[in-house]
Amino acid sequence: MLKVLRNIAIVVAVAVVATGCFKKVTTDTVLCIKVLSEEESGGERVPAEGCYGYIYYANKDWAVASYDDAVAKTITNLKTGEKRSEPDGESEPYMIDGASNNYVSIFQGEPSALVVVIYPEAKMYAYMHRQTEAENLHYTYLTLIFHKWKTGEYSEGSKDGYKWMVVAPETVDEPEVPSTPPTNDENE
Repeated sequence: MLKVLRNIAIVVAVAVVATGCFKKVTTDTVLCIKVLSEEESGGERVPAEGCYGYIYYANKDWAVASYDDAVAKTITNLKTGEKRSEPDGESEPYMIDGASNNYVSIFQGEPSALVVVIYPEAKMYAYMHRQTEAENLHYTYLTLIFHKWKTGEYSEGSKDGYKWMVVAPETVDEPEVPSTPPTNDENE
C-alpha cells in the first residue's frame, strides 16, 4: 500500500512540474526592422534616418497605392477599392544599447498583416504581407534596404524569406544642366 501511495505521489509531482513547463502558445511578435539606405549601386549601406512604419491586420488583397497614401497611412483593397486609414499599430524606435540604430519596431498581434515602412527623406516606402508562423517568438529581426538609386517599384529580399515591395519615385532628381554654358559677356 505504501508503495502504491509513493508511486501516486511521484506521478502527481511530475504532473505538477510538467504543467508549469507549458506556456501559452502565441504568434504575437515584435518586428524589429533594421532600415538601411544605399545611395548608389554597390555603395555603402548606411542607416536610413527618420523612417517610421505601421501595421494593418489585412490579407494580400490590401496594398499601398501611392507615396501620398503611405504617408497618410491609407491602404486600398485591390479587389473592392475600399480604403482604410486607421492602422492597427504604429512603429516605435527599437533601442539597442541606448540608441535606436535605425531600427523600427512594430508589434504584430495577428497572424496575417500588411507592414509598411516610410523613408521620408527619399520619398520612398516599402510594404510586406507577413504571415506569422512561429510560436512564442518574442522578437523577429528583419532588414529593409532602400536603394535610393532605383526608380519605380522593385522587390527587396528579407532573410526570413519574405519580400518587401519597395516603391521609389519614378524619376531620380538630377541637377539641371543648362544647354549652353553661361558666359561672362555682358553684351549677350
